[in-house]
Amino acid sequence: MGVQKDLTRGSISKTLVSFALPFIVANFFQALYGATDLLVVGYFCPVETVSAVATGAQVMQFLTCFITGLTTSGTILIGRYLGARKTDLIRQVIYVMLILFMGLALLITVLLLLFNAHILHIIQVPSEAFREAYHYVMICSCGVIFIFLYNSISAILRGLGNSKIPMYIVAMACVINFILNYIFISQFNLGASGVAISTIVSQAVSVLVGFLYVRAHSDQKVSLKDIRWNKIIAKKLFALAVPLSLQDTLIPLSFMCLYAIANSMGTVSSAAYGIVCRLNGFLMLPAGSFAMALTALVAQNIGAGNIKRSRTSLFISIGYSLFFGLIFLVWQLIYPYSAIGIFSTSPDVLKEGALFLKSFSWDYILVPFVFCMNAFMSGCGYPMLSAINNISTTFLIRIPLGFLLGTKIGATLFDLGKAVPLTSLCSIIIGACMIYYVYKHLQKKHSV
Repeated sequence: MGVQKDLTRGSISKTLVSFALPFIVANFFQALYGATDLLVVGYFCPVETVSAVATGAQVMQFLTCFITGLTTSGTILIGRYLGARKTDLIRQVIYVMLILFMGLALLITVLLLLFNAHILHIIQVPSEAFREAYHYVMICSCGVIFIFLYNSISAILRGLGNSKIPMYIVAMACVINFILNYIFISQFNLGASGVAISTIVSQAVSVLVGFLYVRAHSDQKVSLKDIRWNKIIAKKLFALAVPLSLQDTLIPLSFMCLYAIANSMGTVSSAAYGIVCRLNGFLMLPAGSFAMALTALVAQNIGAGNIKRSRTSLFISIGYSLFFGLIFLVWQLIYPYSAIGIFSTSPDVLKEGALFLKSFSWDYILVPFVFCMNAFMSGCGYPMLSAINNISTTFLIRIPLGFLLGTKIGATLFDLGKAVPLTSLCSIIIGACMIYYVYKHLQKKHSV
């Protein structure tokens, strides 16, 4: 395809930074995309609406992470074929992705519409915010197909080494979302429902623009009438998609469990937790972006047999991510109100949010290791190992520790926040052992 880029040559640091930069910008706009929802309702709506949007957004964020994990399998497989110069198989991957993900989109939409209320009850949405949260999720459910399509298009482009176009698309969607949010909330007073409508419209536009770009710039024209199911490609895609979706889903699932605890503390704690989660979307950008770039870079290099280049890329990616993590840690420990105040003017919400950040913010220097290790294993073709790491730390550490610390008598968000960095620390120890195994296995495999 004419939009591809070779990531197997040249300076590793320069290649990684130039490829990761569009990821950072795209993820910034993606985080801003959701943050504008809370930003607008925080200024024009009562705290109950803030809680409703924050809670409903957590449900949709959980779903988005699941979808991102699935579509990342396409990035890895396409990158591997591109690195191995097997470009004839790339179109087959795209066909299988379209068939598989459109079917899943329809299934998930139906499930969300049927079980919306049950999901909100499970995460203990405050009664004052339940009605608006219910409407928010119901409306957003109708846009699940757009989430699948956008992430599929982005995954294909990133596998081909093109990270700029997804950046432009999400930036455009963010602007549209902000404008519509302002109109629907400040002018028409639609509250959480207005936020959901804005989200769907902006997602639909981003998908249309992405499709038109790929259609106009692709050397291999993908025609709907030529779509065929390829069992071999599907099997490989499934082998990558299942563990990837698990690891990308379990993290937000654990945070939803913690959110349920925060919700039980009251509307103010619920709003504060939701705001910190939105803030977290920005502060985790460098680590998440370098990890996403690393996945594609490693996939291409493994396909080309460049094992040492892949390992060096891991270390460089961790270094860049950790640099930003240290800056964010210091900022949140010294001036937490400066960040929380962007989303809310409520003194109580500011106080609770700052309290949460005092313990939670230590995760900013641990996440770079976790994200990059997982990305390396996935790019090498061992996503099941990173999935096992996430499953074990999520269910054996983060969730139990969250309940232990957050439900004790007199517990606050400060106590709840401790569960996050402690879990990341354990994940790093397990991940380091797995990385050693993967590298040694790859060395042995490619030396034969």
